[in-house]
Amino acid sequence: MVIPIMTFLANIAILLDIPILRETIVFVFLSFIPGFAILRLFRLKETSFLETILFSVALSIAFVMFMGLLVNELYLFLGFSQPLSTIPLTVAISAFTLAVFFVEYIHNFSETLKLKTSFEGELKNVLPLFTILFLIPLLSALGVLYLNVFVILIADAMIAALCVLSVVSRGLVPEKLFPLLIFSISIALVCQVLLTSKYIVGYDANLEYFVFRLTQINGHWGFLSANVNSLITATYNSMLSITLLPAVYSVLMGAQGDIVFKILYPFIFCLIPLTLYQICEKKFGKLIGLLSTLFFIFTSVAFFGVTPLSLNREIVGEFFLLLTVFLLVSKTIPVTKRRLLLITFGAALFVSHYSLAYIFLAIVAVVFIASKVSAFARAKPIFDDTLNAVTVLLLFVMTFSWYALTSAPLTSLKGVFAVFTIGLAPAKGSATSTLLATPKAFTAATWINLLLTSISYLFLAIGVLAIILRPKGTGISVQHKLIIVIAIVILVSALVIPHIASILGFPRVYGLALLFLSPCFVLGGQALLVTIGKVWMKIKRPLKRQIAPKSKNIDIVLLLIAIVLGAYFLSQVGFVNRVTEGSIVYTALDFDKIASSAPQVKLVFYNAYIPEQDVFSAVWLSSHEGSPSAIYSDFTSETNVLTSYGLIPRNLISIITNSTIPLPDSLVYLSRLNVEDNIISTSGGSFNSSEIQPNLNGSDLVYSNGNGEIWFAAFPG
Repeated sequence: MVIPIMTFLANIAILLDIPILRETIVFVFLSFIPGFAILRLFRLKETSFLETILFSVALSIAFVMFMGLLVNELYLFLGFSQPLSTIPLTVAISAFTLAVFFVEYIHNFSETLKLKTSFEGELKNVLPLFTILFLIPLLSALGVLYLNVFVILIADAMIAALCVLSVVSRGLVPEKLFPLLIFSISIALVCQVLLTSKYIVGYDANLEYFVFRLTQINGHWGFLSANVNSLITATYNSMLSITLLPAVYSVLMGAQGDIVFKILYPFIFCLIPLTLYQICEKKFGKLIGLLSTLFFIFTSVAFFGVTPLSLNREIVGEFFLLLTVFLLVSKTIPVTKRRLLLITFGAALFVSHYSLAYIFLAIVAVVFIASKVSAFARAKPIFDDTLNAVTVLLLFVMTFSWYALTSAPLTSLKGVFAVFTIGLAPAKGSATSTLLATPKAFTAATWINLLLTSISYLFLAIGVLAIILRPKGTGISVQHKLIIVIAIVILVSALVIPHIASILGFPRVYGLALLFLSPCFVLGGQALLVTIGKVWMKIKRPLKRQIAPKSKNIDIVLLLIAIVLGAYFLSQVGFVNRVTEGSIVYTALDFDKIASSAPQVKLVFYNAYIPEQDVFSAVWLSSHEGSPSAIYSDFTSETNVLTSYGLIPRNLISIITNSTIPLPDSLVYLSRLNVEDNIISTSGGSFNSSEIQPNLNGSDLVYSNGNGEIWFAAFPG
């Protein structure tokens, strides 16, 4: 009965429009209930609690996107100009959810799902850990909001300690609480990035927010004009994950767009490690699954850094991509139902993120071909029949039909193929230069960070070799091995063909690869440490693989890996740099240093974080009456605040240089970085703001808030 009750509560919350209550109830309803209702139709009896949560959220997100698209197109066809409004969306979503409920009721689907969770009689044992897991996100949030570095350091130290304790004691950290541990740490680290600003954070998020706001303001989703919008803007606009999805949430929750961005996408992102854990736990065991997942979470370019948290369309795409991988490697769900879920998640993926959709199709094609070759060459096939010809064909047809309709993703794909014709000459910002970059100054923090990063690369490399050369020793299935090999090929391609890395950036490619390669860190660490132990046995005395007495039930190898992992996290999060007074790593631990830092540090910082004064001046500019002949700004303002909060298409903005003379009837936008810090950014560097002052002598200052200015170049005479 949770389905009709939550549907009723959501409708009442929307009708009464009580602040906070409406946002909370509607968010929970949209994120769980439609998907849970659909999942009930599948009648998956032996589904774990975690699988039920993941599938319910995924099906809900897919449902919101496709129902939003259906309402959008149907109402536009009927002549309604704003279909993405409260009444049409509420009626459509509520009617569908209740209809599914009544279908289930009529067919007597009353049996309770056998969720594999039980804490009866164990509450006293898990209560201390529950308290700690609640405290960690709270400390992170309060530390960031009040700029208290000491509190953030405590939260990070607690996370590293829990990583080690999870191996030391099953009593302190029970295995059944591993998912909650992962979710708590994920929320804590996300808070340390996103709560540092009440505005959009990151580079890509600004353009994503721009296409969302256009959809929200227009009241419908549609194609953008190519006259004023670039190809990349049109490509972003074709992704329903950053247009229709947040628009539906914003309308029904009655919340501002940036609040939806700071709640919806981080919530989805925190489910990605849980999905990764679910895959690893089934293949390698709970403890290895936990350590593999923590390695992914602890890597800044993969999870808690500004870049991965600002790629909102990629967040949704990663979630669906991992769920499809889970369906390909899992055998617990019947084949027919697995195909239906695979098609659903695949469809949601290709309207969420085009690059990941191409990776998904590559995985599907390789696994399908390998299964057919295996069936032909062996009497007993080593692949199941999840991917039959009809399923594969349907996935390809749906993907390229949508991309042909929206056109922009296919045009972007041509650009990706073009890199293979450029040649293998090193490109600026290539993977090689990223991996082998020489630090400007060698401090204690530099050596510690370099050592821990090198160990992580070593463990990963050995783990990859172990899976390729000795897959039986790792216990990995053929399907899973094949998917990991595809990830390795992508990563190696970014190393061998530098121009691939120059498109996405090698850190981003590496972060995506860790979705599949994270278990290699633990498997590689095991292989290396066990080998060292065997060598030591021959030299010293016979030692068992588990060096500690078995009565203690501690695997020394996994304990050493957990210690390395905890230290690696403290390195990645900036803990090591902070306590050793090292260089700034642009985390919440360094925010109190930014104001007194070098110009180059401020330049990097304001590429990701928008000052409040810049938002005020951008909003004023967007509401300025009349159409100026041109708008000038520096590169940073053009790509972030003027896009997201100014809602000005990038094609209409000209980058100002030290030789720019503003045209008559034009506006010059100067941000806090330009006015307060005297830095004008360009696409390839920066120069001092004083160099443009002579060119503004004939202009009038029409807006100023102390740290932001707007100048108007009047007609001469």
